[in-house]
Amino acid sequence: MACHEPLARPTAGPVCDTCWAAVPWYEGSLCERCGRPRPAGATCRCDDRPPHLSAIACAARYDGVMRAIVQAFKYGGHQTLAPRLAAHLVLHPHLHLDAIDLVVPVPLHPWRRLRRGFNQAERVARALGAPVAQPLARLRWRHTQAGLPAEARRRNLRGAIGLRPALTGRGAARVRAMVAGARILLVDDVVTTGGTLSACAQVLREAGARDVRAAVVARAER
Repeated sequence: MACHEPLARPTAGPVCDTCWAAVPWYEGSLCERCGRPRPAGATCRCDDRPPHLSAIACAARYDGVMRAIVQAFKYGGHQTLAPRLAAHLVLHPHLHLDAIDLVVPVPLHPWRRLRRGFNQAERVARALGAPVAQPLARLRWRHTQAGLPAEARRRNLRGAIGLRPALTGRGAARVRAMVAGARILLVDDVVTTGGTLSACAQVLREAGARDVRAAVVARAER
């Protein structure tokens, strides 16, 4: 799929072993705050950790083969890629799934989900093998974040994410009880500035979450 060559083992999935091997995985010493590589033993003086998040675990750069894989997963409907992508996240040294109470996928707007047929973040989240909940929702339609500068991304997200509108009364109380004091892992497919992750984390923290971290398949370098 990524290299457009015939698959030697079609039953193994839409991506060949050669393409998986060519993915620009993050390896070696990684900063737990921003998820980027750093020299071994060095302290990363990063300022790239989005507000409201304590850490980010990112599997690869959103480049080359990984870009093709994510786009095929997200727009081509190749949902069978989710377990393989999740497996690489599970191996990340900073993921610490045993210290997570709840996995929360970044939500899609209902119209976008209807058109796509699924939420790619939810597919990856469920493939991690930890308890998954979906307390978040897109409260209004917004233009895609792709290609927007940082300030435009922030404006685009204002008021866009919150607790699910249907969660009122007892429903809202149950969600707040579930989130309160919980160590939460947010999951998404791609991070650029971290604005979406930060907006989600803010809602969860305001609902009482004790800690919010993020796991992302790929990082789009600016």
